[in-house]
Amino acid sequence: MNNTIKLLSGLIAGIVFFASCEINDPVDDIVRTGNIGANVYMVIPSTNVAAGNEVEFHAEYWSVDDQFKSIGIWYSIIANYKYELTASMTGFTHVMDSIELARELQEIKSYEHSAGNYNTEEYSYQIDDKFPVSYTLATTSIKDVDEYNQDQVDELLPKVFINGFYEGFFQSLNNDYDKLKELVVINDTIVDAETFESYFETVTTEDPAGGDPIETKVLKEDTVPTMLGYVKEIPLDHLVYDTNKQVYKIGYTRFFELETQFRVVNGNDVENFSEAKTVTVS
Repeated sequence: MNNTIKLLSGLIAGIVFFASCEINDPVDDIVRTGNIGANVYMVIPSTNVAAGNEVEFHAEYWSVDDQFKSIGIWYSIIANYKYELTASMTGFTHVMDSIELARELQEIKSYEHSAGNYNTEEYSYQIDDKFPVSYTLATTSIKDVDEYNQDQVDELLPKVFINGFYEGFFQSLNNDYDKLKELVVINDTIVDAETFESYFETVTTEDPAGGDPIETKVLKEDTVPTMLGYVKEIPLDHLVYDTNKQVYKIGYTRFFELETQFRVVNGNDVENFSEAKTVTVS
């Protein structure tokens, strides 16, 4: 009986302790009584702009303390890339897209708070204005060039992309004996004919039409990595040159996007941003 009473007393004490923590939690008090940031809202009517032009926007803001220390339009710059190479022999095309942060979020244009911006119907301060977009953010594009420039290729096309092109092109050959021989023995003397032949074995199959047995030269499985290495030694311009159109099938595009926000710092030194709006630059 005494043990039962002691156990019940302990449970009741525990419940009271946890309830007390819940009611008097100092961390929760800090969160509930912390300084509140301003409410911020922004609209951009047109989300496409030519480099060198301006972007119109409409912003609204208000704060409980009705004090504003900093107001401005901010954006970060996102660079979008598209790379493309096409092999003339098989028509194989390798494409890769990539995105990177070209510049972190920073202020583009600041504003002075004015009581005259207050809209009595919307109960908020409002700003209608424009912000500039630099000419340097214009889209850059290269497609099917007349002259091959190795320095330009090294500068614009990532090595991982070029390596992926070679590997994809090799797979598109499907271990074709004639095409491989044309590439690494005849066109580019990367390996001699005798050594090349040693990488293949002859497989005989029956003719479905009932004719003589069909003999096919098949690349030995253990020599596939070696043959891929030979293909990778072929200069890129030899693979992408289209003899009919007399162009090098190289594609490169870079365009920028602006992740735009309106920022307000109120009298409590609390900053707040509007929802980000994406503006595409051409």
